[in-house]
Formats: sequence, structure tokens, C-alpha cells
Amino acid sequence: MWLSGQQKRPNQFGEGATGTVTISGDGLAVQLESERRNLELYTPGGYQWTPKVGQRVLVLKNQGENPCVVGVKQGEDAPDEVTVEAGSIDLKGQVLIDGIPLETYIAMIVASLMGG
Repeated sequence: MWLSGQQKRPNQFGEGATGTVTISGDGLAVQLESERRNLELYTPGGYQWTPKVGQRVLVLKNQGENPCVVGVKQGEDAPDEVTVEAGSIDLKGQVLIDGIPLETYIAMIVASLMGG
């Protein structure tokens, strides 16, 4: 009938989908409708991270381009490592290291080096 002849038209602007990371690091792979391997990872400039196996990620699929991972669902486990590279970093507010204010943390290191 009429409905059987209707097909989903491809989105000319591409689309996004969420999937689960199956391979982390080099050869990043995500399970979408099928597993996609060797995906590129896009992050804000200077910010580097690698999603963990099992994390839900957002994958963008532009028509005519390879899919790419652009982020992880907020509230998911934190990445094992994050690298920020920049000419300078301007931090505003209180900087904490494991919940300890930076100034206190530095004072603890200096005290341990001085034998105190």
C-alpha cells in the first residue's frame, strides 16, 4: 500500500546518535546500529581526553563524511586522563587538588621537602 512505499529520506545535514564505546584509544570504536571503528575524536582546542570502554558518547554523522565522536554524556565517569595544552591558562576561582586548596597543597609539599 501507500505506507509500504514510504522510506526514510536521508537527512541532508547529517545527524547525531549516541552509542557505547567498545574500543578506547587508538582505533576508537563505538557501537551504534553497528560497530564503527577508527572514529576521530573532536574536543575543544587544547583539551585532550579519551572516552572509556562502556561510556555513552555522542557521534555526529555528516552525509558524505566519516562519523566522529564529539563528547561523552555529562555525569558519566570522568576520563582517566585529561590534558590541557595552551600558551597560558587563566584559572578563576578556587583551584582544588583532591579537595585541597592549591595553596595548602603546595604548602604541604614544601613542608615535606623541608622535613616538617
